[in-house]
Amino acid sequence: MSKPQIHILLVEDDLVDRMACRRALAQDPNYEFVLAEAETGREGLQLAHAQKPDCVLLDYHLPDLDGLEFLAELRNDLGEIPVPVMMLTGADNVSVAVDAMKRGAQDYLVKDTNRQYLELLPAVIERVLRERRTLLEKKQAEENLVRAEAKYRFLVEQIPAITYTTALDASGKLLYISPQISQLGFSPEELLAEPEGLLKQVYPDDRTLVYAEIARGYESGAPVRCEYRLLTSDGEVRWFLNEASLVRHESGEPLFLQGILVDITKDKEVEEELHQHRRRLEELVANRTIQFEKQTAILESANANLVSKLGECTQAGSALKKYADQLADFYHNAPCAYHSLDPDGVFVHINDTGLQWLSRTREEVVGKMRFADLLTPASRKAFQESEQNFKESGWLRDLELELVRKDGTTQLCCCAPTRSWMPMATL
Repeated sequence: MSKPQIHILLVEDDLVDRMACRRALAQDPNYEFVLAEAETGREGLQLAHAQKPDCVLLDYHLPDLDGLEFLAELRNDLGEIPVPVMMLTGADNVSVAVDAMKRGAQDYLVKDTNRQYLELLPAVIERVLRERRTLLEKKQAEENLVRAEAKYRFLVEQIPAITYTTALDASGKLLYISPQISQLGFSPEELLAEPEGLLKQVYPDDRTLVYAEIARGYESGAPVRCEYRLLTSDGEVRWFLNEASLVRHESGEPLFLQGILVDITKDKEVEEELHQHRRRLEELVANRTIQFEKQTAILESANANLVSKLGECTQAGSALKKYADQLADFYHNAPCAYHSLDPDGVFVHINDTGLQWLSRTREEVVGKMRFADLLTPASRKAFQESEQNFKESGWLRDLELELVRKDGTTQLCCCAPTRSWMPMATL
């Protein structure tokens, strides 16, 4: 079985020393040392640049250069010595060899008169190369870490949300926060210097909830998800959705909490507006119910005049039919399309306006076609991406979709779906 090769450049002006080195390296049982030789520093520099050996054995005293001058000229444009250099020096130049190590040499051996240093030479070369590999691997890992961190920062600083990491202590000390914190009127530096970090900006009424959720996440390791209010630098109240998770070491030990904050103030405002409309509708229904009960009481109390009552009922029935016809006409001829879908996205109802937009009949659509099948690929993707949020909240705003008619033409629409129905307005 062939031994691994190590390419060595020996820069030595003494022929006897070169021969001794060659014999010592040839006897190593673990590696095959491929030796190149140079008698001068200049020749050694040329071979080092041309052959790029694994290691250079450099005699300090050379006819044209000393070891320090050799190291200086071996450096590349970045000021680095690209190949490990081991200095060979006499007993009277140990301090010079140490200085050479400060200038970039990897190690040194003292050439004794009996050449016992040659017995150590293979092992020292192997150790030097092993240390070099370790150093390069560490440097590569550090460079990879720097690149990964730069990539992470670039990504998180482009999304429309505040990204942060906090220490696992009671104060919630920030370790990192993205520049999007400017939404609240602060710079990252301001909040990083604040011992309580973002927790200081939590609206007073919401602090109990926030602390409880964070504590639960710490204890259970489960993701944190909660909505609460934060105060801007000028005192304005804004709603945020906080989603965070514990980041753990490979051993499983928790390191820090990492999360994002999404401004949901507009969604909360719409939610409140819809709540008010719903409450108003309930009041109208209640009033209408009271009125109906009163009318029923009047009808019961006037039971003696049956003919008159029958006339009133007939008249009321006609009015109700007219009202129902008006509602049906408003529904089917509305300026926007209305439709309802079952849990699988199949049409349950659709008004005439929607059918006209799609250039299809009710028989073709209801109970047979899925809403997503009528969308262009891009719109289908947008609809599916929004579907989870729609199922959770029941509402979406300003969702622009492109419908495909039966003849292949398209219609751009703005959708505002709820759990009950989905109105669409043409754009």
